[in-house]
Amino acid sequence: VHGNAAQGGGSSPSGAQRGTVGGGRPRGGGGSGLRAQVSGVQKQRRLAANARERRRMHGLNHAFDQLRNVIPSFNNDKKLSKYETLQMAQIYISALAELLHSP
Repeated sequence: VHGNAAQGGGSSPSGAQRGTVGGGRPRGGGGSGLRAQVSGVQKQRRLAANARERRRMHGLNHAFDQLRNVIPSFNNDKKLSKYETLQMAQIYISALAELLHSP
C-alpha cells in the first residue's frame, strides 16, 4: 500500500511507530547494551573475519578486472558491471565454441 498513512506519516502515528527507523528498530542505539559487552576475543575474531572478507572481495574484484581485460567490449569508456562481465564472458565463450565447431 502506498501513501503516508501506511508508512507512519499520517497525522497521528501510533506509539509503535514513534521512535523507530525503517524496520522498527529503536533510534539512537538503544537496546540491551550487548554491544558494549563484546569481549576482546570476540572483537578480534570479528576483525579477523572482516579482514578475510576484505581479502576475498579484493581477490574476486581482481579476477573480474582480469576477465574484463580479455573480453572484447564495444564500449571501452564504461566499465562493465560484474553481471555484465559474466554475461559477456558467456556470450564470448559460446561464440568461440561455435567458431571451433564450424567447418
